[in-house]
Amino acid sequence: LLDTLPVCQDFNRSMCTRPTCRFVHLMECDKVEVCDQRVAVCRDHAKGMCKRKQCKYYHIPIVLPPANVMAATAKLAENL
Repeated sequence: LLDTLPVCQDFNRSMCTRPTCRFVHLMECDKVEVCDQRVAVCRDHAKGMCKRKQCKYYHIPIVLPPANVMAATAKLAENL
């Protein structure tokens, strides 16, 4: 797990057009601390244990694969 992640400068200027951008997109409502255009990753959240109401660390979102990929993977697993 990385300690820090870079913030998307294009997103900050409302100009990011990458559908799968590898940089962090922060919303104004996020109360995450930014230092040198990077955010610190919340290790507690990564373990599913963050209890802070207003965490100052970045919570990496959990993204599931598209449904068709999950279905194909499940079908392959059935055939094993």
